[in-house]
Amino acid sequence: MDLINLSGKVALISGASSGIGAGTAVLFSKLGAKLAITGRKEDNLKKTADECEKNGSKPLIVVADLSKEDDVKTIMEKTISHFGKLNILVNCAGILAYGNIETTSLEQFDEIFNVNLRSLEF
Repeated sequence: MDLINLSGKVALISGASSGIGAGTAVLFSKLGAKLAITGRKEDNLKKTADECEKNGSKPLIVVADLSKEDDVKTIMEKTISHFGKLNILVNCAGILAYGNIETTSLEQFDEIFNVNLRSLEF
């Protein structure tokens, strides 16, 4: 199966420290994309970057929390500053809280809402 060629394209992938985000980063590195990867866990982002480097890509790592508007702005600024453009945005960041509505604090709800929904609009 022939896959798309992403050579010369710059992709920003959030949630790249694990799961679907990390897998997407590795796949995009195989397809030739220049990568900016972001997440909250620097050690995990470095592991993802190491996997991407096996495919010839050296991702820009930006440790950030998508529930914080200033962090989102920093991600965009660093990506554009480093690569000069952004062609592809893949939002894979997401968080869960265990429990139910009676035990979820307003702070927990705000964090979940900000990461899973609001960060898409920042």
